[in-house]
Amino acid sequence: MDGRKDGVPWLVLLTGGIASGKTFASDYLQQKGAVIIDTDIISRAMTSQDNEAGRLALIEIKRHFGESLFADNGDLDRSKMRRLIFSDANAKKMLEKILHGRILEEVKRQISLVDQSQYGVVVVPVICAESPYLDLCDEVLVIEVPYDLQLQRLMARDNISEEMAIKMIDSQISRLDRRKLGDRVIVNQNKTFVERQLDKLHDSYSNL
Repeated sequence: MDGRKDGVPWLVLLTGGIASGKTFASDYLQQKGAVIIDTDIISRAMTSQDNEAGRLALIEIKRHFGESLFADNGDLDRSKMRRLIFSDANAKKMLEKILHGRILEEVKRQISLVDQSQYGVVVVPVICAESPYLDLCDEVLVIEVPYDLQLQRLMARDNISEEMAIKMIDSQISRLDRRKLGDRVIVNQNKTFVERQLDKLHDSYSNL
């Protein structure tokens, strides 16, 4: 690491396979003082009726996907949408086209609010070599978990079948490609091990 530039906070891109422990890692670093910018949380806001940006995105989603993905109260049925995008590559691309630009702009806005005395963690579950988030951040931290454990966690967390869990895992880039993008990799063996690694990283980021 070259250290942060004067007046600019250090930014860490946190990524990893689905159900690998990214939320645990980001929550832990937040408790220690990091500013967390989570694209999953932003994505939910961008598909919510509770704000103008979300309402505009929902109009576009409904235009492309129809009424069947919406509940009677107008909310997006996230379970139906999830099943659709993990079984239809074209649907996944269309949803990304609708949401990704909106999410990126909100991430940039939140980054601009990070105090230079702190460091920021931008949580991006889905990443590839062309991801614009790589250009925004100074370092990439990858959280990994053994495949069998990942499969079990995902099935239990989302209450889904093994077939659906496998589809969701396979829809992401390979572990090898993800690790190639990482400057640091933590293999999520157990909670205590991850906490120790994150403590070291927090001390490092705080002293840049």
